Amino acid sequence: MADPDKYCLAHAHICLSIQEWGVCWQALGVISAVVFGTFGLFKVFHELRRLNEQREKEIHDKETSARLKRTEFFLSLHRRLFDDKDLYAVLKLIDGDDPRLREEDMWDSKRKLLVFFEEIALLIRSKQIDKDVALYMFGYYSLCAKNGTNFLTGIDVQREYWALFFEFSDDAERFSDNHKNGPPASMAL
Repeated sequence: MADPDKYCLAHAHICLSIQEWGVCWQALGVISAVVFGTFGLFKVFHELRRLNEQREKEIHDKETSARLKRTEFFLSLHRRLFDDKDLYAVLKLIDGDDPRLREEDMWDSKRKLLVFFEEIALLIRSKQIDKDVALYMFGYYSLCAKNGTNFLTGIDVQREYWALFFEFSDDAERFSDNHKNGPPASMAL
């Protein structure tokens, strides 16, 4: 017969006092808390890792998108030289400092090319485009303009008026002197 101070579990022959059952329930609660807490911590850790990976992917995607936009922008600048009829008219003649550059109807087109080089210099200063890439892609033409006597006819090319153009051309000359065999292998958009 069971002790009146003990309580038995149905279908099992385990009989314990109220205090002993309280201790069992406390132990069961602690074990449950440890199991569920461990599972919860694992879940939190897994979720944090997933969020971190997602954030890194978003950052990478933004950087890739920004690089693509910079590349598009840079290539549109380069195409502008050939698509703009005034710039292209000067560009065709600038290599050999063609005497047709002296003609008065070319003067505005030549000024437009100088402004283009000044825009490039401003973009470099504001770190919107890479200096070495800009010097490699546009520097040669700026040197042809700076050194061409036919090109300079009809334009007041004092440094005070065209300071950015001269800054860009001077940088292009140094770049050309430093990279006689072409651009550095590390150059990229």
